[in-house]
Formats: sequence, structure tokens, C-alpha cells
Amino acid sequence: MTKVSICIPTYKQATLLKKVLGSIAEQTFKDYEIIISDDTPDASIEAVLNEFNFGTQLNYIRHSPSLGSPVNWNYALKQAKGEYIKIIHHDDYFTNPDSLDQFVTLLDSNPQASFGFSATKIDLLQLNMIKYHHCSDKQFNRIKNDPESLFFTNVIGAPSATIIRNKLNILFDEQLKWLVDVDWYMKIIKQNNNIVYSSKPLICTIHGAEGQTTQEVITERDLQIREHVVVFFKIFNQHLNLKKYSLFFQILFNKFNVNSLQELNKIITINNERTNFFEKVFDKKNQFPFLKKVLYWTKKSSVKDIIFTLQTKLK
Repeated sequence: MTKVSICIPTYKQATLLKKVLGSIAEQTFKDYEIIISDDTPDASIEAVLNEFNFGTQLNYIRHSPSLGSPVNWNYALKQAKGEYIKIIHHDDYFTNPDSLDQFVTLLDSNPQASFGFSATKIDLLQLNMIKYHHCSDKQFNRIKNDPESLFFTNVIGAPSATIIRNKLNILFDEQLKWLVDVDWYMKIIKQNNNIVYSSKPLICTIHGAEGQTTQEVITERDLQIREHVVVFFKIFNQHLNLKKYSLFFQILFNKFNVNSLQELNKIITINNERTNFFEKVFDKKNQFPFLKKVLYWTKKSSVKDIIFTLQTKLK
């Protein structure tokens, strides 16, 4: 049985794909298959593959018509025959020749774990700078014990930073685009919270490349609102700290100028069970000057993660 299935969903960006394939060819760990699930409408990706010699380790599938993300991601996962699945997007790459070996070691050394992830090197193309994304011990323990906290801040990073056991058989929600990775992580950790982390940046993600999903949807008002509501519905239960979620939605609605339940229902229908929650959100949002509410809540240690969101995700 193959040890690792490296799943690469692709859409255009042939030049960036060369980078990831080159980083795979350099890996010291060789027991892998490569699955390329291609949504590109032309033969540019296939032309890149001819520059490499992966032989029978490569399984290439081109879709016509395109599947779209994350359907294309799921297609690649479904083809995986390896014990482990290492998804890596076509615009990301391994940082070191031993990166894959270290990913495999994460799970080999922790047989009870089903999910592992690493720190990330981030190449900000438009700013011409490099930064690093790390998960602190406090954040790691929080997501283990409270995976829903990922709703506020994605401390894991991109799917390229992860490795999972194939037997999990957990796919991405094909109705989502923006929170699709966060939703996937929460489902995985809820099933088995024995997770592992490497503080070494084993992968690099490219930010700011043309055609990236992030660039396309980050400012889409209706999509942002809809997906946060949908994921909230998924995790809603009597144990949630609803004050945290209420403030989060006040911030989100303020950002996108949604001022009433009627306006929200034009974006996504709120069922009766959740109507009361969102009515209170709008009441609180409109009751005081918004800035005063934020200043008040910043004094509450229980919402530090929301404040971090204010500084990053919703800036």
C-alpha cells in the first residue's frame, strides 16, 4: 500500500504548479502517489507534467467541464489510495526536501492521531514580503478542546499545511468556498481530537496570485455573510458561548452594512429556531454606537479571539 497520496487540485497557474512539482521531486521520502485533479480549460497543466518524470506515481485527471472548488478538491481526495492524504494546492509547495518525511513522521509517531498540521511560510506576492504562521501552545490546546473556536480564527492555516489518515473519509462541504477549510477542520477534530502539530514551516503558501479563490471571495458581501451563518448553524448548540458569536456577527454585519433581520433574510433564510438569536444581534448592534460596544467587549478576556479576528480576518 502506498504511504502517502499527494492530492493537487489545479486550476491554471502552470508556472506555480512547476514549483510544487519541483518541491515534490526533491523530497527524500519517496513512497507516494501524486493525484492531479485538473480544472483548467486548456492543456497548460498537462504540458507542465511532461517536464517531470514521476512515471506510474502520477495520476492525472482533467475535467471538462470544470468541477469548481471545492468539488475538485473532493475529487482528488476520492482517488487517494495511500494510507495518508497530503493535500497541497497548486500554488503552494514544500519548503524543504524533508518536509514530506516530517509530515509522515507526525502521524507515524502518533498512531492515535488522525490529523496533523505544520506551521506555514507565507509568500505575500503583492507586498513582496515573507511572514510565518505559527500555532501557539495555547491555540493548539484550544482547538483540541474547542474546535468551534476555529470559527473565529483559523490557527491551522491552509489545507496544504495538513496531513490526514485516509480512513477518516471526511470530505469538504461543497456548498462552501470561504470557510470550507475551517468547516473541514472542525469536522475532523470533532471526530478525533488527538491531533499533532509541527512548529516547523513545512510548506509555503502563495498569497496574491491571480485567480486564487481567496482573492475572489474575500470582499463578496453575500458570500461572507451566508457562509458564516451556515457554519454557525452547523455548530450551534446549547453549550456555545453565544455572547462571543453575537459580537462576532455584530462586527460582521457592521462591516458589510447589514442592519436588520429582513436584510439578512434576503441573503440567507433564517429558520425559526435561530431567528431569536439574530434579532438580539441586530438589537444590540443598533442599540449603542458600534465603537462603544467594541471597546466594552475588548475588556473581556473571553473574546480575545474575536479581537484577533478584528485585527486580521476582518480588516
